[in-house]
Amino acid sequence: MTSSLIDNNDAIMSERRQYKRCPKCQFLFISIVILLSSVALLFLFNVLPQLTDKRDFQVVSASSYQLKNTIAIDADLQMLFPDVVVEALENGIPLTIAVEVQVLRERPWWRNLIIKSSIQLFELRYHPLTNVHEVKNIATDERYSFNSRQDAMAVLGTIRGAFLIEQKELNKNRQYSVQMRILLDISHLPAALRQVASLSSSWRLESTWYRWQISKQPKAQETVDNKIDSIPQLGKQNALSERILDRDSNNDTISTGEPMGEIKEQDK
Repeated sequence: MTSSLIDNNDAIMSERRQYKRCPKCQFLFISIVILLSSVALLFLFNVLPQLTDKRDFQVVSASSYQLKNTIAIDADLQMLFPDVVVEALENGIPLTIAVEVQVLRERPWWRNLIIKSSIQLFELRYHPLTNVHEVKNIATDERYSFNSRQDAMAVLGTIRGAFLIEQKELNKNRQYSVQMRILLDISHLPAALRQVASLSSSWRLESTWYRWQISKQPKAQETVDNKIDSIPQLGKQNALSERILDRDSNNDTISTGEPMGEIKEQDK
């Protein structure tokens, strides 16, 4: 019986040695390790930050309406800076905030089309000598001064009567929606700080896409007349930096949690 146990142990050890020497088995094991590592990294750098993200940048609300022969936008934005960003601002580093808006033509059986995309850039700067916060519309070079950062951010986060698109560009038989997001554009930072910011989560400030249906109904006239005529002057068509994006937006998300399913329109 002892000899049979020894023979069985020898057989088992022999099978294990053959298993270890099996190239296919080793390749399979390495592939599984790489796959699990990739999933762990994906969770660490993408899922986990979203679970703990307080959304310092977000589009709180937005709507559109008919304004003469155009469609205009009202929106309220929230922009909260981490301490490291505030410290840079107070040391004279200007911050560039981008407001991105896309007009989508909806299609029931296919991905929506991006028929128009606009980006508006604003620069927030602090002047220590005068204790003044300045907001500049980069496209028009219009400048506005404020006694506090809170006042500057309050006005910067209020959009009223912003031009979106001409009504003649919209087909009456089609359905259209709009999506908007805001982000801190670190590409305008000084070169030395830009490298640091690109590796720091504190500088990756970006809202999710906020989407809503385009309304062609006019807004109450008294409200339009009394609108805040201040910082984002998106209502000025020449102030828009319009372009059609060259990237596929399928990997982005919107505030409703739906994946973006838009592609560029080739033919209007």
